[in-house]
Amino acid sequence: MVIPEKQTNWFNFQRFEPGIWAAAGIQAVRVMGYSISFTYLPLYLYQQRHLPMTFIGLTILVSGLLSAVAQVIGGILADRFGHRKMFIIYQLGEFITFGLIALLIGIDAAIWAIIVVSILVTAVGGMSSPTVSAMVADISPENRMTESYGLLAIGSNLGWAIGPLLGGFLQSVTSYAWIFAAGAIINALSLCSIPFLPHNAVKRITERFSFNNIKSLMSNSALIIFCVLYLLFSLCIAQWGSTLSVFTVDRIGFSAEQYGFLMTISGVLIIIFQYPISRRIEWLGIRKALFWGNFLYGVGFLSLTWVRTFIPAVGSIIILVAGEILFVPTSLAVIGKLSKPNDRGKNMGILGLFGTLGTSVGPLLGGFLLDRFPGRSFLLWGPVALPAFIAAFGFLLWRGYSLSPSTNNGDKN
Repeated sequence: MVIPEKQTNWFNFQRFEPGIWAAAGIQAVRVMGYSISFTYLPLYLYQQRHLPMTFIGLTILVSGLLSAVAQVIGGILADRFGHRKMFIIYQLGEFITFGLIALLIGIDAAIWAIIVVSILVTAVGGMSSPTVSAMVADISPENRMTESYGLLAIGSNLGWAIGPLLGGFLQSVTSYAWIFAAGAIINALSLCSIPFLPHNAVKRITERFSFNNIKSLMSNSALIIFCVLYLLFSLCIAQWGSTLSVFTVDRIGFSAEQYGFLMTISGVLIIIFQYPISRRIEWLGIRKALFWGNFLYGVGFLSLTWVRTFIPAVGSIIILVAGEILFVPTSLAVIGKLSKPNDRGKNMGILGLFGTLGTSVGPLLGGFLLDRFPGRSFLLWGPVALPAFIAAFGFLLWRGYSLSPSTNNGDKN
C-alpha cells in the first residue's frame, strides 16, 4: 500500500512504511556499534599490543577485501533464502563474533586470534549490509526509493555522530574489552526491528548458490559500469578518515579537536539536509544527481589545496557533504531500480564489493601522495579529486539507467 503524500509538512512520519523506519534504525545501531569499538581497534593494537602501523594497515586492507567478497555472497544467499530470514541469521552471527572479540581482548588472548575474529566480525557484518539495502528496495515505492535511501543515510550518520564520541568516553573510564562489549550490545539492538521487517517481500528463487551466479552478474554490463564508476567515488570518500586527518593536523596545523569538529559538522549537515534534498532528487533527475554528486565531491577535495585556516576548511566540508547527499542515496536507488526483485540482494552485494574495494585502496593512494609530495597540496588533492571528476562525466555518458527492468521510463533528463 502506498501511503498518501502530505506535501504541507517538511517531514511526514507516515510517508514511509514501518519497514523503512526499521531499516534506518538498523543502520543507526549497527553503525553506532561498529564506530564505538572498531574506531579504537587500531589504537588498541598499536598502544597495548605494540603492533607496527604498517601491519595494522595491512590487516585493515585484508579485512576490507574479505568484507567486500562477503557482501556479494551475503546478497546471493539472502535472495535465495529470503531477505528477512538471512538478515536475522547474519545479525545473530555478528553479535556472537562481536561478543567473542570482546572476550578475547578481556583475557588478553593471542594477537592472531583477536585479528582473525575482528576480520570475521566485519565479514559477517558485510553480509548484512546488502540485505538491509535490498529490503528497502522491496518495500519502497519506486518514486520514493531515493528518499528511502536518504532516510537510511540519516540513520548511518546518526550512528557515526554518536558512536565515536561514546567510544571515546568509554575509553577514558573503562577497558577496551568493555568498549567492544558495549558495541556488541548496541549492535544486537538491531534485532528489535525484526517485527517490522517485511516477511515475503520477494518470491524465493530456486537457483542454488554457485560461483556461476557471480559470473552471470558480472556479465550485466549496465550494473558493472555503474559499479566501476561507484568505485571511483569510493576512492575519494576513503580520504575522509585517513588523508584528510593527516593533512589538516600534521600539514596545516589544525588541532585534533578542530579536525573532530569538521567531522561533526559534516555529520550534522547530512542529518539536517539529507531528507529534504532526497525528496527532490527524483525531480532533479537521476543522471543529474549522479553527475553533480561526484562533481561537487571533486571540487570539495580540490578546494583543500588552498585551505590554510579553519573557516575555509568548513567551506570545503560543506561542498563535500553536498556531493555526498546527492550521490549516496541516488546510487542505492539506481541499483534498486536496475534490479529484478530476485536479484536485489546480489546486486547490492556487487555494489558493496566495488565500494569496499575503493575504500580499501583509497587510503593507500592518499598515503602515497602525502609521503611523495609533502608541502605540495595541489599534487595531493588534484589526484585525489580526479576519480570523482572522471566518475561525474562517466555518469553523463552512462545510459544503463534506461535499461532498468522495473521501469520503462528511464531517466527523464
